[in-house]
Amino acid sequence: MRGGGVMTALLALALGACGGDDGDTAAPVDPAALCVDDACGEKIELLPIADAENLLFTDDGRLFVSGGTNVFEIVRDGDGYAAFAIRDGSCNFTGLAQRGDVLYANCFDGRLYAARLTAAPLLEPIHELGLAAPNGLVDGPDGELYLVNGPLATSAAPDPKIVRLRLDPADPFKVIEQTDWFSEGLLGPNGIQRHGRRLYVSNTGLGGLGEIRTVDIAADGTPATSRQLLSFTSLPDDFSLVGEHLLVAYFGGGRIALYAPDGALLQRTGPARFSFPSQVRVGRPPLFAPTDILVTEKGVIGDTASAIGNRLSVFRPAASR
Repeated sequence: MRGGGVMTALLALALGACGGDDGDTAAPVDPAALCVDDACGEKIELLPIADAENLLFTDDGRLFVSGGTNVFEIVRDGDGYAAFAIRDGSCNFTGLAQRGDVLYANCFDGRLYAARLTAAPLLEPIHELGLAAPNGLVDGPDGELYLVNGPLATSAAPDPKIVRLRLDPADPFKVIEQTDWFSEGLLGPNGIQRHGRRLYVSNTGLGGLGEIRTVDIAADGTPATSRQLLSFTSLPDDFSLVGEHLLVAYFGGGRIALYAPDGALLQRTGPARFSFPSQVRVGRPPLFAPTDILVTEKGVIGDTASAIGNRLSVFRPAASR
């Protein structure tokens, strides 16, 4: 979740960033086996991540977390975990995506970054986006990337839209085309995920209420049918897909929830269980069990040092402690 200004203004819009790929939707666990309820699960704080924002598991189970100062790879460290920065310098990073052996990251300096997924990846800027609020990021079905611009920028008026980036097939570090792809019904777009040829976007809907919309990608790459899938009385931040089920983080409410593909609420934690959660995603071996639910607890916007948020946590069945 990104933005500037007073907190009330931020909470009036959808907040967050996202990233991920279609592999992350491939249901590594039966959604019915997940515990997303205080009655069966517990939260465990893993390690500090300043301004923790977005989560991405690579296809081979490596975990990257973006935040207000860097992107970090999370690794085992004895019985715990450690975080290693993969950018030489500092930047306010948001969405993450993977294509092949390349990791992509948006930053609020208006640039797209990329790194080869070697043993020690190093992010470098590869493209000037010309956007004030590059946020959620996801890979497309035809080798492209999609990102959302929103919900708020610190240096420009809101310009809510989904942008498509075409990459050079011979050079994954070269963007050959940038297109304003879709904007209808988007007031405060936030997180973006994909399943097949369908994009899912968290958004501020009419009346300031939260929603998740879907936008289908036509065979020729143009936007096709768009509809509201879920509506909320509380604004969601980011979300992820487990197959076609949805895991949603509520920044203002401090809770996470699981929804069925038809939008029915299946489970959710109590309010204020988390300190302003931004992203939520099921775990992957070898670092985590498939029934683990990783949560970035962002905390107060602009605060990268206090004990309010600024961490990565896991919510898991209490019996597995």
